[in-house]
Amino acid sequence: MNRRAASVANRVPALVLIGALVAGLVVGQRGEARPRPNIPTLAFAVDGPTVPSEGAVSVVWFCSEGSSTTAGRLLETILIANLEREAIDVTVTVMRGSDHSFAVERREIAPLTQARIPVADLAEVDEPGVVVEVLGGRAIVEHELRSADEIAVGPCSRTASRTWYFAGGTTVLGAEEWLTLFNPFGEDAILDVSFITAAGLKRPGATESFAVPRRTRVSLPLHEQLLREEELAIAVEARIGRVVAERTLRFNGSDTRLGTAVSLGVTGAASRWYIPFGDGQAGAAQTLNIANFGKQNARVELQIQLVGSGPLTPETIDVAGQSVQRVELAQRVPLGIPYAIDVRVVEGPDVVVEALGSWAAPAPVPGVASTHGSVTVARRWAFATGRLADSAEAVITAVNVSDRPLTVQLYAYTGGDLDSPRSAPARAIAPGEQAEFRLSEINVRADQVIVIEADGPIVVGRVIFGAGVSMSAGIPEPQA
Repeated sequence: MNRRAASVANRVPALVLIGALVAGLVVGQRGEARPRPNIPTLAFAVDGPTVPSEGAVSVVWFCSEGSSTTAGRLLETILIANLEREAIDVTVTVMRGSDHSFAVERREIAPLTQARIPVADLAEVDEPGVVVEVLGGRAIVEHELRSADEIAVGPCSRTASRTWYFAGGTTVLGAEEWLTLFNPFGEDAILDVSFITAAGLKRPGATESFAVPRRTRVSLPLHEQLLREEELAIAVEARIGRVVAERTLRFNGSDTRLGTAVSLGVTGAASRWYIPFGDGQAGAAQTLNIANFGKQNARVELQIQLVGSGPLTPETIDVAGQSVQRVELAQRVPLGIPYAIDVRVVEGPDVVVEALGSWAAPAPVPGVASTHGSVTVARRWAFATGRLADSAEAVITAVNVSDRPLTVQLYAYTGGDLDSPRSAPARAIAPGEQAEFRLSEINVRADQVIVIEADGPIVVGRVIFGAGVSMSAGIPEPQA
């Protein structure tokens, strides 16, 4: 541990005494128990975090995947975006795991500012769990995960849950799949982890009654448990406690896919899912995975909306109980045309939908990326970052899911500048159509906080091109 982290750790007792350490998520150096945080009354969307409501006094975020040592899979940097026009306070806690110790940093973040906090600056841990508490205003938290030539960016979670689901995994030759489970609380969690494969439901003994100790993160190498599975959907169900779950896929290039894809899990199934971005360029391929974790058969309707060309004929897909249907979108979409996806259950149980994309030559950047669909629609969405470097590219896409024309605007805020932005790019979009913002073309910098706003309901996503490819849904503000 470096000197800075050591000095921070030495301040922990004082911070605990003033109640700044995540409202009871951690304990003092002697191990005395602290009250657990109140369970939020907000009904979180199953598809991911939302922007905190105005007037929120304290909001906690949990980041599961990542490392702060070179021995870990991916070096983690926490990205915090202050959406307020006044400064806020944040407390970042790194839980070290087996010895139940932690390192803490408190920081004030200026108005409309993006803060970048490398986890290695706080503590060097192979398997860290990170908790971010925001005091005094609205902020969102994402994390950047990178190795020498791979990168993924996505939101952290605002909730620990008893259930988590993933639809789009694989352990084919050349692929690794890791499931990270983070328990930030003061009691051990006991989980059952089951899998849906092409051969049906599997419950390996090693993942039954699986323990995730208190204030610890555990990584499961699924490619060692379930070999050569073309399809691998995951269900995490807690008998005791709650956890946060993320899933990482790593491809070594043996089947042309090369790179790392990270997804935050979803906490439930739903009857409708939107994926606002589909890349139709040469070299890009996208697979849609529809997982039915129920026992009854489901029938879903797939609608693909081509940008500028209207919708394709809707397709009905049957998904048997406890199975996954893979849809190869490149076989359905004309080359060179971007698209958006709408999946709706017309009969049977709710489903989980996840996209897995890959890019290879002649695409300008090779990589892989994954994201679950969005259940939530909103007028206002936010990202802690857009581009990861001013020399890289990123595309933010908004889909009009209303039945009338909308105007969509992108606001890129400059930290500390209460007058920013002085103008915002605007797009008019018809029902079902997309507005696409290429951030290099509108001079959005890597250090700017981004808000997308419309005069009606939209769904928003981001694709980042740089050291690999990363894609994720935005963070919606339901009240807007």
